[in-house]
Amino acid sequence: MAFIITVANAKGGVGKSTVAYGLACYYAKRGASVAVLDEDIQQTITDNIQSWEDNGTGVPITLLKKEKIGSYEALAESEEYDLIFIDTPPVLTTQLEGIYDISDMVLIPIKPSTSDYNSLMRSIDTLKNAMNRNPNMITTIVINMAVKSSTVQDSFREAFKAEERIKVLDAELANRVIHTKYILDTYTLFDTNDKAAKAEMSALGDEIYYLLTL
Repeated sequence: MAFIITVANAKGGVGKSTVAYGLACYYAKRGASVAVLDEDIQQTITDNIQSWEDNGTGVPITLLKKEKIGSYEALAESEEYDLIFIDTPPVLTTQLEGIYDISDMVLIPIKPSTSDYNSLMRSIDTLKNAMNRNPNMITTIVINMAVKSSTVQDSFREAFKAEERIKVLDAELANRVIHTKYILDTYTLFDTNDKAAKAEMSALGDEIYYLLTL
């Protein structure tokens, strides 16, 4: 069955869809069969894929439709894909409970700022309840839009050291303009010339896959 990776954060503007789509493209580039269920109200990933397919460019990622799946439980039983990404709404809803219950991993992108940390801590009980219901779920945090000259991300890592079941990933994604503009020229970051951005997304993808296959 597919590994289900849910990308979630109750706070908007953290790059959730950017991370989910970038990782989906990375695994597809590596030869995996990848699908995305876009449950985000902004439908960013849906727009990305459909706009390129409308232009005649085939995108090697299957865009799933909730009405055709039937239920999250049915999605979890799918044997058609190697990985399925679920992009979630930037709010706490009861919908998240059903998504967390079928997830192999919850990936939380977070910007290194005090407001983003405080927002995450306000939703931490919901996350821990999900971890209790689904004890096999791996819970990870990726620092996104990092500023290399800042030490805030170090404080983030220190703050979560005591959390045995929530891991701050070693890989980080820097605050790069390429993530907001490449979609105008190509459907995937990996067709651009930005070696640093591609290396960061690749390192994130490799670290996630290692955790899923331990």
